[in-house]
Amino acid sequence: MKVLAVISLLCVLSIGYCQQSNIVQLAEQLGANTLVALVKEAGLADTLSGAGPFTVFGPTDDAFSKLPRAIIDYLKRNKTALQDVLKYHVVSGKVYSSQLSNELQAASLLAPAKIRINIYQDGKVITADGSPVVKPDQNATNGVIHVVDRVMFPIPLMSMVDMVKADRQLKTLLTAVSAAGIASALEADGLTLFAPTDKAFQNLPPGTLDGLLKNKTALTDVLTYHVVKGTTFSAGLANGEKVATLEGKDVSFSIEQGSVKVDNAKVLRADDAVTNGVIHVIDSVLLPPTYKRHFRVEN
Repeated sequence: MKVLAVISLLCVLSIGYCQQSNIVQLAEQLGANTLVALVKEAGLADTLSGAGPFTVFGPTDDAFSKLPRAIIDYLKRNKTALQDVLKYHVVSGKVYSSQLSNELQAASLLAPAKIRINIYQDGKVITADGSPVVKPDQNATNGVIHVVDRVMFPIPLMSMVDMVKADRQLKTLLTAVSAAGIASALEADGLTLFAPTDKAFQNLPPGTLDGLLKNKTALTDVLTYHVVKGTTFSAGLANGEKVATLEGKDVSFSIEQGSVKVDNAKVLRADDAVTNGVIHVIDSVLLPPTYKRHFRVEN
């Protein structure tokens, strides 16, 4: 009996030493108290304690605390919405971090929504819809938990183009995309879009926007300079990193005191996950070097 007691204590103190806990019990042992409370409120505790197996991307308490209080209150009032958010964090089957690959799209329990996996910095950073995995491969009797530091919300159910259409700040960008005829290109999978706001377009030198809208080739060059092939969430960025755009030239990133810039444009809103990638809203229009000189824009 004493030996069994010691083994049970070790299971509690050293998660992964043995597999005596189901998903819900393990989440409690990991200190994911908010997650467990919401799982119980949603009526999903029995499911996640069942045979499974399941892979859960489990947000920390701090991750939930970063959500606006109004969202938490809404989810608590709306059981269906709460169930949807929690199901989106769960994949059927047991998937370890070694089985994850860059741009993998894992089908969540909330069909047809998928969780996009990205791997950055030679495997040092793994994200699920942009949320870094901070504690991978926590074993349970009926699956595995990967602890993440951000709640995957809102659930990405719109494509990149549909998200641009829905955002009231991006009307000028939508007009430009339509004029250039590149909407279909933005439907490809695994893209990153740096989306200038309407105000960003207004801040261009007088006549610049009109000139671009009248020159489809130039407009296409400028717009494709805002698109990177590959899904680049903010957690995957490194200071001074350069990436190639669809236009062909590189954009560079700078990170200072939590503020992220692409070239000299400040990221106003990062990590808007969409079904085919991610959008970062920026405060300035990016111009390829040749167009900066042509329009005499100094960035």
